[in-house]
Amino acid sequence: MLTIISRNAFILAVFAIVCTGAIAIVNVLSKPVIELQEQKALLKTVNQLIPAQSYNNDLFASCFTVRDDALLGKGREQKVFLAKKDNQAMALMLQASSFRGYAGEIKLAIGIYANGQLAGVRVIRHTETPGLGDKIQSKKSDWIFAFNNKSYQPAQDKRWDVSKNGGDFDAFTGATITPRAVILAVKNALIYFEKNKETLFKHEANCGEANE
Repeated sequence: MLTIISRNAFILAVFAIVCTGAIAIVNVLSKPVIELQEQKALLKTVNQLIPAQSYNNDLFASCFTVRDDALLGKGREQKVFLAKKDNQAMALMLQASSFRGYAGEIKLAIGIYANGQLAGVRVIRHTETPGLGDKIQSKKSDWIFAFNNKSYQPAQDKRWDVSKNGGDFDAFTGATITPRAVILAVKNALIYFEKNKETLFKHEANCGEANE
């Protein structure tokens, strides 16, 4: 009886080792494919914000990470991609996070021209309520396009709010928290840009050395 149990235990152990090894191999082999798909998705997002014809550098080779807990999302390293044409700074895409929505992190991609004007904003990921908060996505509504070409001036700070509070942005019926969270995150990203734009466009690439 003990011999049978020992043999079965050995077989299970071997099976577990083989399965673990197979999973590890699949992960190693699939990682480059996943990374390539992520890069393609990110490039698609960048080109929605910054027209491809407006830059001619390798965006991924220009990537670096920054962190500002107060303005870009507490506890988050954020990626920045520089868009240059003939080595002249044209724009950048800055990632930012908000934790002021209903359900977890709202991750944003924010395109900003060198003059501080918004090229546009897109939501990279979120867990907001379907049918309400998810209207921040471009495929759900046109709301996110209201940021196009806007800029931030401290004297006009009150305009960076929902319309019912005197701001320039519409709220969603039954959902005010989510749009306000995005508005604040974009405003803070513009403030961060203005404070750091001189160094941002001169920053060395380091995405291979630091992770999100």
